[in-house]
Amino acid sequence: MERRKFLSAAALLATAPAVAADLFNSKQTNLQSLSESGDWNHIRSLFPLQPNRIYLNNGTMGITPMPVLQTLEQSFKNIAENGNYPAGASPLYDTLAQLIGADTSEVTITKNVSEGTNHVCWGVPLKRKDEVILTVHEHVGGAVAWLNRARLDGIVIKTVELGSTAAETLQRIEDAITKKTRVIAVPHIPCTIGQVLPVKEICTLARNKGILSAIDGAHPLGMIQFNVKDIGCDYYYGCIHKWALGPMGVGFLYINKNVLDKTRCTHVAAYSNTAFTMIGEKPDMGTLVDTAHRFTYGSFCGPLWDGALKALEFYKIMGPAKIEERSKGLTTRLQQQLLELGNRIEMLTPTEDISRACQLGFRIKNGNEKASQEFVTKAREKNIILRYVGESNIDCVRVSTHYYNSEADTDAMMDELKKFIG
Repeated sequence: MERRKFLSAAALLATAPAVAADLFNSKQTNLQSLSESGDWNHIRSLFPLQPNRIYLNNGTMGITPMPVLQTLEQSFKNIAENGNYPAGASPLYDTLAQLIGADTSEVTITKNVSEGTNHVCWGVPLKRKDEVILTVHEHVGGAVAWLNRARLDGIVIKTVELGSTAAETLQRIEDAITKKTRVIAVPHIPCTIGQVLPVKEICTLARNKGILSAIDGAHPLGMIQFNVKDIGCDYYYGCIHKWALGPMGVGFLYINKNVLDKTRCTHVAAYSNTAFTMIGEKPDMGTLVDTAHRFTYGSFCGPLWDGALKALEFYKIMGPAKIEERSKGLTTRLQQQLLELGNRIEMLTPTEDISRACQLGFRIKNGNEKASQEFVTKAREKNIILRYVGESNIDCVRVSTHYYNSEADTDAMMDELKKFIG
């Protein structure tokens, strides 16, 4: 009965927002008690995902909960009804900084991870033949900026394979360092197999050798707890629309205050500078603002920022530690079930606890070279949404579990997998 009521409200949201808001009001005002209850099935009812669809692709995009969708709608209406232009000073900066352990002056808002990557890639001082270390597990958005700079400026890109343990991965990165290495730019958790890299140790290694560290943080926010100061990175860029369950179109960039003025700001507009004048013989733009906010420029979609802020508040209410425990628990259980299939699958995500979070990558080994890709297609036909990873010939199935998933969801996927591999 509860599920049918929820779907009716979700349908009403599109046609009669005010009525839908009333139906959901009781749930929104009791989020804290709902979180404390640990009733994950009830929490699932806050998400408008169709009940017959099993969504295990949070690494691409998370499902936005109803309170966030309502915030988006209300913010858009506020602009349309009152002509309120979005203001650049947003509490989103403070909330985000607090969650990742940064000073507010060290974070800026971007459209996505790729934009943050580009700010860093083109902002760090590099000359021809300088080396940048990446991994073979980069997302296209985390790789092509560096590859383009190599094409245009003649820097050298070196790639490393990930190890099966954190120690092995760290050693491979250290082995790739030369006297020409200027930047180590690696993912915290790659989009491919969900392996958690030892980023704190990598950044310590970089710092001790006078090398800049840049971490692609597309996945951790909303999945696992982390602190950029503890990690010790120079740069960290991520987004809100994956595990944090916010709207698409909002990302973030952290720039350690010690490297801010060493980072060239190549794109500027309103909000980047202190003042400007076009009067007189020498038009002048004044100075850049003295925070990382200089990298957020021009008009932006205020409702998306409001939605992102609501998503982060929702995350805090649900409980970061509780979310991490729940999501990792589902992944650990699933990995064990997959390993019980023996040589019919090849597990790519380490079993080492510190190297595993809430995503798994595995290959199907049944003599069919396209088996992993075909299984993802077959699963989708059964309304089980997975992700096939074909980049860099990794060729695997990726499963992403979040707290609104259930053991029944992963069991259904396992049932289909067993049928597929016979």
